[in-house]
Amino acid sequence: MGRVLVLAASLLLAACQQAPVAHAPAPAAPVAQALAEGDALLAKGDYPGAVEKYRQAVDLEPEGIRPHFALGTAYSFLDKRPEAIAQFRWVLGRADAGSTEYKEAHRWLARVGALPASPAVADSTRPSSPFPPDPSSIGRLVGKTEWPGITPHKRLITGQLSLMGDEPVTHDVKRTRAFRLGDGYEFRDVPAGRYRVVAVIEETMVWDEKVTVEPGKDTNLLLSQSSSPLPAGRFTAQAAAADEKPEGPRSQ
Repeated sequence: MGRVLVLAASLLLAACQQAPVAHAPAPAAPVAQALAEGDALLAKGDYPGAVEKYRQAVDLEPEGIRPHFALGTAYSFLDKRPEAIAQFRWVLGRADAGSTEYKEAHRWLARVGALPASPAVADSTRPSSPFPPDPSSIGRLVGKTEWPGITPHKRLITGQLSLMGDEPVTHDVKRTRAFRLGDGYEFRDVPAGRYRVVAVIEETMVWDEKVTVEPGKDTNLLLSQSSSPLPAGRFTAQAAAADEKPEGPRSQ
């Protein structure tokens, strides 16, 4: 009997020595943990909570594509467009063009008309972008300039008309074109949003108006003397003076 107990004890000891040692799972990296928690909150519809977790991930990995994309996504669900635009544009500037993050960021920016624009160009030249504008996110600004007694046929007075973004979404948009006082004007393929329209003639500002361009339609803005800081006689007097010709010497 004693020999049996000794044998059983020996077998048990051998089994314990050969059994695999169970290791506790390795803790996730802090940035991966923050992203996972943010994803869970986003899936539950807790967008403010997701923003906080994704912010932590961005702080932990400032150059990480995934944290910035995730933060932009959470902002978009909260309808915080300027914040979402900033994050998605960051992704466009650094992510591989074939990555999912790049494609989705580009798709969202195109939909809201916030793709990065090139510096100021003439209206007849579209911004140099490899991506065509989304028709549902752009509009057209059309209008006319009016001044008492001035038409291009009576007196040709020209100047420069500038369209400049007036909010974070349109901040990068700036278009400049020539115009004739008393004639119409047009800006095509304008991302929807708020703008300033500034007209300058001979280094004098004639108009500085604000307008909101609606997506998918024409927005009309009349620039008349009544909305200008200049008096009505500003250009009529100038035109009359230019038309006056000095009399030549009288023949004897």
